[in-house]
Amino acid sequence: MIDLEYSCYMTELLMNNRLTEKLRSRRFDALRKMRGIMAQYEKEGFLPKLVETVFCKKADFIMKAKTKTELEEIVKPSIPRYSGGTFYPGNSYHVEEEELILWSKTSLKAPLIPQGYKRYQELFEKYVKEEARNEAA
Repeated sequence: MIDLEYSCYMTELLMNNRLTEKLRSRRFDALRKMRGIMAQYEKEGFLPKLVETVFCKKADFIMKAKTKTELEEIVKPSIPRYSGGTFYPGNSYHVEEEELILWSKTSLKAPLIPQGYKRYQELFEKYVKEEARNEAA
């Protein structure tokens, strides 16, 4: 499904005659980078629906971005910030579903600190609890 979404966004870029070539090119590059990141998530076995959601949310940000700096921020992973003993979305382009993927990957490498585990659990319950339950059935 990612390929279909990717094609739709690329077509939309091609059809938009209000963009400068420089901005169109930068958005193309950002979409290609995002597609590569999503391909890696797919290869690692994350739920396709979750990966598609991340791609679409990030692609929507890309389609609205006007500067190179914005595009660079959008493509970066959705890493939370830590303050006052709690994790929060990192910036205005933060996608919680991608943060969930990153917590999952991190938990495979080492035990999470209690605050990290709490955040991971919150995101899991919010976004994939039902799908995980259906997969187990």
